[in-house]
Amino acid sequence: MNYQEIQEALAAVARLSEELETQYIENDGEVTQEAEAIEAELSALKALLQGEGIDELGRWLKAKEDQLATFKAEKAAADRRVKSVQNSIDFVKAKIREVMDMTGTEKAKGSYYGFTATVSERSSVDTEELDRLYLDVATSAAHDAGLPAYVDVVLKTTTTALKEWGATDLLETTRTDTVRFTKPRRSE
Repeated sequence: MNYQEIQEALAAVARLSEELETQYIENDGEVTQEAEAIEAELSALKALLQGEGIDELGRWLKAKEDQLATFKAEKAAADRRVKSVQNSIDFVKAKIREVMDMTGTEKAKGSYYGFTATVSERSSVDTEELDRLYLDVATSAAHDAGLPAYVDVVLKTTTTALKEWGATDLLETTRTDTVRFTKPRRSE
């Protein structure tokens, strides 16, 4: 049984159910041979749907769940590969910077590639400090304002907002010696 056959069987069940109801109304609830025939056909269709129909839909659902699991596994593998390549890039840049520091150069240019010494700064929100300072206050205010006790309050901000408001004490900044990479230009 395929999807189209399931759809046709469902439509037939709906149509036969209406016919059966009409038969009972027209015959004041009396069970006639025609009503019995409709009931038998309905019963057979329902049995078919509950057997083969359910199995076919189950196979379809399982195939889609398997496909989703495969895509998630592929995405996780790709994410691991991206992270690995990023770590390699960071390592190579650190080695280039080490060479430049050992040779006392701020700029290095080979035949094809060039590098300039730089410091990379990455800021992130110190969420532990943010929570320590404001979570209890925010939770109390929210619950006093009518928020049910079963709802948790989560504090969230961005590094941009913290810098705009001058709240740099809530920023964690990491500085890393690295290099800026210049590649050969493509000819046009």
